[in-house]
Amino acid sequence: SERSQEEVKWKSSYEKVELASDNKTPKHLRDGSFVFIDEESCIGCIQCAQVAPSTFTMLENGRARTFTQNDTPEVSEAVSTCPVNCMHQMSFEELKEMEIARDNGDGRDDHQHMGRRQGHTPLHVSGIGSDANHKSSWYHYLKHKCYISKSCPQRGCFDCPMFSTPGENPNFQIKQKLADKVRIRDMMNSGELDVYRNYVDL
Repeated sequence: SERSQEEVKWKSSYEKVELASDNKTPKHLRDGSFVFIDEESCIGCIQCAQVAPSTFTMLENGRARTFTQNDTPEVSEAVSTCPVNCMHQMSFEELKEMEIARDNGDGRDDHQHMGRRQGHTPLHVSGIGSDANHKSSWYHYLKHKCYISKSCPQRGCFDCPMFSTPGENPNFQIKQKLADKVRIRDMMNSGELDVYRNYVDL
C-alpha cells in the first residue's frame, strides 16, 4: 500500500541494508561506501537529492537525508560536490551508530539541540541565523567521543579522525578483509558466483 511504502522509505537507511549470514556484515555494499549526512551542518542546497534521487531526499525542515544506501557513481558525485562537506562516507557499523543517535538520541539530555526534533533550520529556509546552528552535531559529537575513548583507533572505523585519509586505519583494513571473506563465502554458498564461473569456463 501507499502508506506501507512511505513507512519503508522513512526507516533508517541501515535497517534496509541486506546482511550476510552472520547478520552483521553488509551482503553487497562494502564498508566505506555508506553515507551519513550531518544534518545539523546541511544548508539545504538540494544538490545531492537532484544528483542521486534514489539515495538522498529532502526533509520538511529543509535538510537532506540518506534514505537508501547505494554505491553508484551518482552517490560519489553527490558526496564529492557537497558545498559544505556534510556528507560522510563510513562503515556500516558507524552508520548504524549515527542513525540510531540521530533518531533516538543516546540517553543523555544535555544536547537536545541535536537531532530531528530540535535541530536547526537551514539558513536558506529560515532566512535568519540561530545559535543552534553553531552548536555541535551528532556526527561531530560521536566522532569526538570515539576519538577520546580508549577504543580509538582499535575500533577500526573507516572515518577515523586519527588518520588523514578515510580507510587508512589498519584496524579498519583488517575488518574489511574479514568482511570480504564473509561476503565471498555467502555468494559461493548461494550460487551467486556461478555466473562468473560459467563466464570463465567460456
